[in-house]
Amino acid sequence: MILGRQKVLGLAALLLGAGACALAARLPVASQRAYELGAAPRSAALRWASFGHPTLAANLWWLRAVQYMGDPRADQRGWENLFPALDLVTDLDPAHGYAYQVGGNMLASAGRVGESNRLLEKGIAHVPDRYLIPFQRAVNAFLYDGDYALAGTWFRRAAQVPGAPSERMLQYAAAMYAKGSAHDTGVALLQDLLRSAEDEESRKAVRKQLQQVLLERDASRLERAVAEWRSRHGFAPVALPQLVRDALIAEIPADPFGGVYYLAPDGRVRSSASEYRYEAPLSAAQRAALIGAASGAARAATEGAQ
Repeated sequence: MILGRQKVLGLAALLLGAGACALAARLPVASQRAYELGAAPRSAALRWASFGHPTLAANLWWLRAVQYMGDPRADQRGWENLFPALDLVTDLDPAHGYAYQVGGNMLASAGRVGESNRLLEKGIAHVPDRYLIPFQRAVNAFLYDGDYALAGTWFRRAAQVPGAPSERMLQYAAAMYAKGSAHDTGVALLQDLLRSAEDEESRKAVRKQLQQVLLERDASRLERAVAEWRSRHGFAPVALPQLVRDALIAEIPADPFGGVYYLAPDGRVRSSASEYRYEAPLSAAQRAALIGAASGAARAATEGAQ
């Protein structure tokens, strides 16, 4: 009987706490100050205090985290309390897929990429049926860390989730492997996809991707030889056969698109049959500009939802 009364009192306290949070958001003083979460309690302590209702406690802390993320003064206030709160929410309710997905995105856009990666990887372990979590982890590796090979690994993980747009995820993976100089892995991945294709349209699409990755592999090797030629001579070669004459390469490889490789004015190796190339890897400055744009878009979306 006493234990039952304690549970009722515990639930009442949790509900009163939620009501207080909601009321505080409506007070005039709340609109003049940044919303603060404060220090998150230890999950074990809150689990004990929830009297067998950890999911309810998780939902209350999730509501607080949403208010914290949506505050228009968030950047001035700082984001140091977000990860501890989301870590608490997902400790109490490990299956809270939306917390991993939204929280991971917000942490990354706030420049807290390490925390974003930790949260996303926790989500991948606990919510294996939500492909957008490894997808976001792949985006972090590509956009924020410039680690294209790792991005390809996470795209491939996303492709394995039932219900995911697997073909698109695998094509992203192949593109990342090519960007990250893991070309042979990209080739093998697409060859597997080609073997498993069940219709001619799919096979045609995969063959084109495979041709592109082969082009990127060849072009990357040729561009390294061009850089070595420039280092030796002090200026760039005019044409690729000069690399053969300098014994930097044995021969110019066959163009998978059926044309010939040539050295374009921008310094990149291209195909006469297909001008398209993957973009060159982003520089640190380019990544910083993209991160700034992503943060601005996230703020605008949050303010629009208020």
